[in-house]
Amino acid sequence: MLSNLIAAATGILFWLLLARVAHLSPTEIGIGYAIVGMGATIGVVAKGGLDTALLRSVPATSREGGASLRRFAILVGCAVAIVLSLGLGLAAELFHALPDIGRLGWLLVGATAVLLIITWLQDAYFLAEGDARFNLQRNLVLSAGRIVLPLPVIGLAWYHPVATTWLLALVASALAALFLGRHVPTRSGPLLARAAFLRRSMRNGAGSALEFLPGLLLAPLVLFVDGPSRAGHFAIAWTAASLLFVLSASISRSALAEMVQRGALDTRAVIRTGVRQHLLTVAPAAVMGILFAPTILGVFGPQYAAEGATAFAILCASILFVAPSYLYLSLLRAEDRGRPLVVFPLVILATLLVLAPILESSHGLPGVAAAWMLANAPFGLFAAWKLRHEAKEVMPHQRARALDRRPHAE
Repeated sequence: MLSNLIAAATGILFWLLLARVAHLSPTEIGIGYAIVGMGATIGVVAKGGLDTALLRSVPATSREGGASLRRFAILVGCAVAIVLSLGLGLAAELFHALPDIGRLGWLLVGATAVLLIITWLQDAYFLAEGDARFNLQRNLVLSAGRIVLPLPVIGLAWYHPVATTWLLALVASALAALFLGRHVPTRSGPLLARAAFLRRSMRNGAGSALEFLPGLLLAPLVLFVDGPSRAGHFAIAWTAASLLFVLSASISRSALAEMVQRGALDTRAVIRTGVRQHLLTVAPAAVMGILFAPTILGVFGPQYAAEGATAFAILCASILFVAPSYLYLSLLRAEDRGRPLVVFPLVILATLLVLAPILESSHGLPGVAAAWMLANAPFGLFAAWKLRHEAKEVMPHQRARALDRRPHAE
């Protein structure tokens, strides 16, 4: 939680430096955020279920076997990201879509996607090894880069300074993770075949991608419908609210690692811990965001408070549905239940893509935020009901085998 919270908080500070110190216009911020968002979107799709496969597979193999799986996962994810980036860039050029990004912007999109895959899979590997301090140290390097680099990059008048700064910070953190990986303790264990690893990844791939795609697509959607200035206003509101989503996701991902590492144990304690951590950390922050939305966004400037405060408050309120969804998805991943991991996020994505343009045309940025909350509400309520049931249930033998991380599980 601390690692992800630091990364998210310094991400907000990064945008604050751009808006208040560097005095970048909402148009420049909107284009930069769209480039980073598109890179993250491609990264999420290309990564698929590779991070979940690492979380489930690394504890059952040796240190050398785990490191080999990490390198293999990075190679596969980066290859897919490069292909997707080239395809989307060519499509945008042919159909004259998103002209504000430009050709160099699409190169930055692809580079961002590749570096995000590398760092995400490094984090998954460290978490699978049971030591999150390496995640924290890598994120500290990333955070320092996002605070130190913006003003020099803008001062040098580099093209797309927002995306370039983000990219340089990712490079520094990826290099730091390579050094940190040498300090993982030695551990014995059997080797896991790469074919089995890929099968596990594919079972979780669609669910992992679709879980984060809806949020990543919102800023480019606003850019496409309303232009870069409005995209910049929404980007700041989303970035501030994403503190809640990042914190919830980190709690849920830690719950998944705990379920896998502890093997075939009763998951009730893990679920209850996850719920308690949400109530102690995420819920109070959401209430503060709703009550003080204009003040919080006013830190970035009066324009952002005027245009984005209502949207920000709605996004904060949506955590009521997003948090149980994230925690329940972690339970599904621990049990390797592939079908619901695809169906539920796919329904959320489809609903969001239908509602967002309609509500934006009638209600502006608050309509986009409302579309996000309405798309998440049905599954969030279902997930909360299922978690309540799971927390009370005595784990049967079939579930015990599903959660067992020993080699025979494959």
